[in-house]
Amino acid sequence: MRKLFFLAALIAVFFGSTTVLGTPYFRVETEQEWEEALVSPAHIRPMSPPEWEEYMASWQQNLEEGLLYPTTQFLPAQLSVYGGGGGGGGGLNDPEDAGLVMQWGDMSTPTGSYSSAWKWEYGMDPDLRNCTIQVTVSPPQFRQRPPVQINAVSFAITDAAGLRRQWWWSVGNPPAAIPWAPPGLPTTITIDTSKIGVAATNPVATGYASAPGFNLANALSFDVDENFLWVFQQGAIPPPGQVAPMGMWNYWHNLSVTPRIPPVPSAKYHTKWSQPPVKADTSQPNVFLGWNEIANYDLKLIVADDWLCKDKRPVTDLHWWGSFIGWDQPYLPAVMPTAFHIGIWTDVPAGADPQHPFSHPGTLVWQNTCDSFVWNFAGYDKDPRNTGEFMDSCFQFNQLLSQDEWFYQEGTEPEGTVYWLSIAAIYPPGAQVVYPFGMKTREHFYNDDAVVIQSAIPWPLVVNSPPVIGSQWAGGFPLEFPVGVSWDMAFELSTNEPPDFGTQSADLNQNGWVDFIDFAIFADQWLTTGQ
Repeated sequence: MRKLFFLAALIAVFFGSTTVLGTPYFRVETEQEWEEALVSPAHIRPMSPPEWEEYMASWQQNLEEGLLYPTTQFLPAQLSVYGGGGGGGGGLNDPEDAGLVMQWGDMSTPTGSYSSAWKWEYGMDPDLRNCTIQVTVSPPQFRQRPPVQINAVSFAITDAAGLRRQWWWSVGNPPAAIPWAPPGLPTTITIDTSKIGVAATNPVATGYASAPGFNLANALSFDVDENFLWVFQQGAIPPPGQVAPMGMWNYWHNLSVTPRIPPVPSAKYHTKWSQPPVKADTSQPNVFLGWNEIANYDLKLIVADDWLCKDKRPVTDLHWWGSFIGWDQPYLPAVMPTAFHIGIWTDVPAGADPQHPFSHPGTLVWQNTCDSFVWNFAGYDKDPRNTGEFMDSCFQFNQLLSQDEWFYQEGTEPEGTVYWLSIAAIYPPGAQVVYPFGMKTREHFYNDDAVVIQSAIPWPLVVNSPPVIGSQWAGGFPLEFPVGVSWDMAFELSTNEPPDFGTQSADLNQNGWVDFIDFAIFADQWLTTGQ
């Protein structure tokens, strides 16, 4: 008889092709990443019996909220990596994605309640304040009579002094914190390290303990545990077909730590145009729907999208979103663009160009080589073209322009002027780019499709020299998926000048509708200027 369910945990918001020390943020997702985490220098190892005694003593001595972690017997874990591909969804299927198999006990283990645990060791003491840890768990109930089931899951952070902060969640029928999951129905647990107590987690933890003097700024390791009520039964442990004695087991995948992403204060700057990325319909926060279209200046691949300039206020800063294709870590890859080429073009409406019937950029009227940009981790991407679970990391880039670089609208049309914004990465000469930059796409927002500029006359546009204003569109293609469905790119344009409340509409951030964000902008302006 094959295994019936699997426990899948620790997913979220972050390590790429290799695990790298020097940052508190990481993500372990692929088979290669799990294998690397188990070999020297190992980040993952089974918890030892003496460590388990310390772990339980911390619960007994430092409980602050909720219930005490249940008494249980400890058995050391056997750890292995499964590459996935078994069909997924629990039940009689083996996991679809790669992960860590933890097994404890065997056919001779008497009936009883048993726990086992493994540790993630940084090999450093990073600052984990203001981080997000997410855990997606599908705890199984193998059998009701006699019961064979997961009763509890727990997670702890250990600091350099050996002190712990720890949470646990009861598993079972309501009012348990986490329900037993039917196949394929997970529960996502989020730990916000900027908070303390059971309220730091969602769903709310059943119990919370924290040792006096615990220092989150000098964290060393994580302790990850499950409590299993065991009655001997026949079954198989992944991978399918392996010869191994039956024991208690669970399955972990997508271990990550990410910086906590605060809400953007919309009233702190003045928006000329805003079409940010769109969150996907998912239980995971900060997952954006869209793919990343390669935007590489040297490869003659420049991504552009149209926008409407409604007033004479200058563009003084630029904001755009993108990813490095294939990169899933919450920090930047080793080979980075040295700058981004930003251009603003006139508009050629659909049907006006007989050779290219779709709307597209016309003439380059402004450009800037942005080499002092700043960045922040924004979340992950969900590619609508790919039904797999892999998601690239998404970053927001920001560039403040000097006053002599500001862009001013041309013309005086009261209805506004349509322009195109173009963006492309500039890499060092001869760079070996493994994870190329791509502009973040988003669902259609305004006017026509975003496009890729493949040629312009003259080409290439001059970089690090006087701008070649007047370059003309010569070829490219629109961004559609599926064919005929428009996609735009994610960007915002800001200005340091407030709107003229005497002449502007109530759509103060000019995103096409009036909402509470517009009211917040109005309130901020009224409080700071009295206008």
